[in-house]
Amino acid sequence: MDRETYLLHQVHAAKLATDLAADVASTWLMWHRRPRASLVVAHLLAAVASACVARRDLSALKETRRGRYVLSHMPPSAQAVRYLGQVLAWHEAYRRRPAGIALGHVIVAAGWSHGLLRRGGGRDAAPWGVAQAAHPGRGHDARADPDLS
Repeated sequence: MDRETYLLHQVHAAKLATDLAADVASTWLMWHRRPRASLVVAHLLAAVASACVARRDLSALKETRRGRYVLSHMPPSAQAVRYLGQVLAWHEAYRRRPAGIALGHVIVAAGWSHGLLRRGGGRDAAPWGVAQAAHPGRGHDARADPDLS
């Protein structure tokens, strides 16, 4: 699977729905101290959904807001943050700590919000909305980039 397909399949409605259902089911199973079943459910559902969605033509998804967002703002580090948040939620569910489960899900949301959180210096930095409005999906304003003049 090429990088574009890998990223786009993550925001397909069927994949998102499956991942959400797998999260709920696997967290419930962890709460009930069934870690093997929890991990099998989570990873098997995700793998089946990925296999089904990745075989589809995702070119139309590339032109949507969520498609452009994931292609521009989902580096491997953001994906790792999302997964680590899920692992924390499972750990805290096993220990029956609702606040920890919530924190894990906040971390997952932070991983998805990677593009919204990048405000500081660097080439890709721009004031909120400036780069996206001027050049959707590019992450910086080409008019201010001396390399592109």
